[in-house]
Amino acid sequence: MKNLHKIIALFAFIFITGIIVTAISINTSLNKIETTEEAVEIQKDTLYLLKVKKKTV
Repeated sequence: MKNLHKIIALFAFIFITGIIVTAISINTSLNKIETTEEAVEIQKDTLYLLKVKKKTV
């Protein structure tokens, strides 16, 4: 029975260690992403809007 407890404890330790290592690696990879802000101008096509407005009654 002691051996069973040791095996379960070993697998639990490996499992928890794997989760922690994965979480840390994902967190560091997400922090490395540089956010570059680019300004994009959006212009509405007024001719298209006028055509749509005339079609709806």
